[in-house]
Amino acid sequence: MFFTNAQFVRGMLVVLASSWVGLSGSYAHAENKIQLVTAPTEIQIFIQQVLPLHPRFTAAQAELDSVKASLNAAEKAIYNPELELDTEETNINTSTIGLSQTIDWGDQRGAKTQIATSLLDAALANFQSERQLLVRDLLMALSDYQNKTRLADLSNQRLKLMKDFYSVARQKHAAGDINQVELDLAQLAYSETVLNNAQILAEQVNAEQSFYAIYGISSTADKPLLPNLTVDFQKIEIPAELDVFVMTLPQMLRVRANVAATKNTIGLRESESSADPTIAIRGGKEDTESLAGLTLTIPLNIRNNFSAEIEAARKDYLQAEYLAQLAYRNLRGDVTSRTRQYQLTRKAWKQWLATGKVSMNRQLKLLKRLWQAGDLSTTDYLVQIKQNLDTHSAGIELQTTLWSSWLNWLDVTAQIESWLQLNNTRNK
Repeated sequence: MFFTNAQFVRGMLVVLASSWVGLSGSYAHAENKIQLVTAPTEIQIFIQQVLPLHPRFTAAQAELDSVKASLNAAEKAIYNPELELDTEETNINTSTIGLSQTIDWGDQRGAKTQIATSLLDAALANFQSERQLLVRDLLMALSDYQNKTRLADLSNQRLKLMKDFYSVARQKHAAGDINQVELDLAQLAYSETVLNNAQILAEQVNAEQSFYAIYGISSTADKPLLPNLTVDFQKIEIPAELDVFVMTLPQMLRVRANVAATKNTIGLRESESSADPTIAIRGGKEDTESLAGLTLTIPLNIRNNFSAEIEAARKDYLQAEYLAQLAYRNLRGDVTSRTRQYQLTRKAWKQWLATGKVSMNRQLKLLKRLWQAGDLSTTDYLVQIKQNLDTHSAGIELQTTLWSSWLNWLDVTAQIESWLQLNNTRNK
């Protein structure tokens, strides 16, 4: 048995629609909930103050309002009545008045309303995604700025330490306590520190400018009081019912709503192909004679029955279904990978807190005394100083990575609003 192209497309739509219902229908009323320890109050207050006034937030709100207006427009009637006035003065004076109305026989209004409703659902889901992405970017920029500042402070401390070390080394060389090789080693260490410090300070400036840009700050004087980003990062697991969970995420709700809009477009094309009749009534006078008339006009879709437009809409729907399934797979993978990345980073952070966080200043002072007393060679002194400072630098960078992993997980799982208790900023 052979199938036409149109029959094949229709068959595929039936198969995809039934499989998608099996995938999404049972999740329609599922709740997207994860038990979270709420963020510190000062972080909540800070975001609540910054978020509503941010241009990206207001732009997303304006876009949503535009879609709402489009729904209102779609609910209006397709055709307006037409009034016709006619007068003719010859040997016989004729005057008529007529009123005509085209009937939306194919219910284009209903189809357009369904499409606009689906697009509004997609816009609401997109608004939530954009809002959460903005919060993630705000906190990411703040975290990067504060941690880059801490790295810059540590680098300045390293520079001062190496400068003092090189000064003392020159004195010890003049006194004959160390040889030329050790003095050259001290000079090289100092020069390397100068170069590294310049690079770290440049990175701090870039982070600061990125922070100023996203927060809309023009100068240091405009900088708000920044919250302390110390957070007890909680343990999380991949949701037990991952398939159910993924289908409730706004990223997936937006895709599903767009698929529904594409499906409803088929109905719109079918309604546009219908023969919408026009009924007209008229009345008037011809000299002393009264006139009355009724006209029915029906378009004949003979030369073009608009089947091509309908077939194109079906193929667009077929494509949307395939892309929706792809989006589901990708989002499911993102949730899994982001969760595992956070778990690994959190584990490393906990281990560093348990074993790596020691008093840096106490160690540096002890090393300096040992070196000045001659109990520690210049090489060993430099190695241990570098190890000490690098360990603390690695801890700061690990904290930045942990914050990034945490915020990315909150974003992909749509939990940022829940974590920050931002229900009052939801669009109604």
